[in-house]
Amino acid sequence: MASSSTCGCTQWLLRPPPPPSSSSSPSSLPNLPILSPIRGRLPYPLSSSSRLLSTMAAPRNNSNPITSKKEEENQQNADGEEEEEVELPWIEEKALDLVEFSGSVAQAIPGPRVGRSSFPWILAIPLAYAGITFVIAFVRTVQKFNSPKQKRRKLVNKNAMLCKSIDEVFLNGRDEELQSALNGLMQKTGFSREEIFRKYIRYALNEKPFNPEMVATLIQFRKASLLDDSQVAEILNEISRRIVRDKGPVVMDMSGYSEKGFKRKLAVQALFGKVFYLSELPEFCSRDSSLVIKEIFGVTDEDAEKIRMHTLSEAGAVDSLEKMMDTSDTEDSSEDDSNTPSPNA
Repeated sequence: MASSSTCGCTQWLLRPPPPPSSSSSPSSLPNLPILSPIRGRLPYPLSSSSRLLSTMAAPRNNSNPITSKKEEENQQNADGEEEEEVELPWIEEKALDLVEFSGSVAQAIPGPRVGRSSFPWILAIPLAYAGITFVIAFVRTVQKFNSPKQKRRKLVNKNAMLCKSIDEVFLNGRDEELQSALNGLMQKTGFSREEIFRKYIRYALNEKPFNPEMVATLIQFRKASLLDDSQVAEILNEISRRIVRDKGPVVMDMSGYSEKGFKRKLAVQALFGKVFYLSELPEFCSRDSSLVIKEIFGVTDEDAEKIRMHTLSEAGAVDSLEKMMDTSDTEDSSEDDSNTPSPNA
C-alpha cells in the first residue's frame, strides 16, 4: 500500500558530487557522494536500503535497561504468585474430584432432568427430602439447646460445680486459698462475688446439716468474701424472698394440711430458723434496719423466737450454738460500754 511505504521522517539520499572546480588543489580529497537530508513525505516508495537507513536514523528509546529488567522480574514474580494461588490443597482437589465424579454419575442415570440441567429427577427428590429433614433436625437441635429447660439445666450444673469447688477449698482451711479460689471462680463462671456468696449460703442451708461446724464455715466464707454488712443483709433478704416464692410463707398452725403440705411448711420453718439465726450473728451480719427477714416470712417476734429455739434443738448442738450467740452478744455489749464515756471523764 502507498500509505505504508511513504515515510514522514527525515530521509537521507545520495546526491552526485558537484563538478570539479578550477580552484581545487590536487591534494584535496576525491569527490564523494553527498548525503543530503530531504524532509517531508516522499511521493514514491522507499527501497529496502532506504528503509534501513530510516530505521537507523530514528530516535532511540530512552528507557533505562535497569528499569526494564526490574519490570521483567516483577512480572516473573507476579506469574509465580499466580501459579501458587492456582495450586489447591489436597482436600480441595479431592472435593473437586468428588464433584466431577458425582456429575458424571448423574449424567449417566437415565430419566427426565430438572429443568435445563443435566440433574435427574430420580436423584433430586430424595436429595431434597434429605436436605429438608436435615434442616428441620438442625432447627430442633438449636431450639432444644436454647430452651428454658436446657438453660436451667446448665445453670444448675454450673451452681453444683461452684459449690463443690468451694467445699474442696474449705477442706484445706486457708483463707488465702479461699480468696484466690473466689477470684478464679468469678472468672470461670462469670458470677459476681455477691452471687457466689448467695448461691453457696443457700446451698449450705438446704444441703448441709446445721451445726456449729457449718456456722463456722459460713462465717469464714463471709470474711473471705470481703462483702459489706449492707451487702450481706441484702443477700439474706434475697434468700428469704426466694424461699417464700418457692415454698410459701411460714405457717404456725398447720392443721388441715396434707402430709405433703405439712412437710413443706416444716421445711419453710426450718429454713427461716437458719436464716434468722445467721442474721443475729454479728460476725456474720450486723443488725441494722435493712434486715427484713421476719417481714418477708410473715413471722412475729414471738413466733420467730420459738422457731429459732426449735431449729437449735434439731441441730443437736444447742449449747454450742447458744454459746456462739452469747459470745456475740457479750462482744457487742463490751463494745457499747467502751464507746460510752464514763461520768468521771
